[in-house]
Amino acid sequence: MSERSLCFPIKNEIIYLGRKKRGFGKDKINGFGGKVDKEEPIEDAALRELYEESNLKGYKDHLIKYGEIEFFFPETKKDWDQKVHIYILNTWEGEPKESEEMTVEKYKINQIPYNQMWDTDQYWLPHILKGNKIKAKFWFKEDGNTTDKYEILNVNSFN
Repeated sequence: MSERSLCFPIKNEIIYLGRKKRGFGKDKINGFGGKVDKEEPIEDAALRELYEESNLKGYKDHLIKYGEIEFFFPETKKDWDQKVHIYILNTWEGEPKESEEMTVEKYKINQIPYNQMWDTDQYWLPHILKGNKIKAKFWFKEDGNTTDKYEILNVNSFN
């Protein structure tokens, strides 16, 4: 199972999201993040990916971890299985700017376009936006897009 990062910049009830232009999750709206380089700390990966995809520069002391989610895909897509570390960032430098990989769009927290995101996001993202820290597992149906089943647990910390 590969490790991934996902970062959501949020300020003044506005969340910045991007639409993937290529690769895994193409055409879906999501937070900013992706692959963790070999021996790269997860937090460093989250900040690197955020900058590469949105031009927003964040710092570790402002990065708050809110989730660890394991995603399990059907047998035909087992190489997609991943553990994603979810962060929220409320302070950053720079202005959001579209990259080769992602657009940058802003939404009010209560107007997130879940119907344009991964199907699972509608289940776990509201927990995090309410300030809950979670550990979760999601299983996808054979189509690799639709949620089959899931478990979400509130936690106090990540060990």
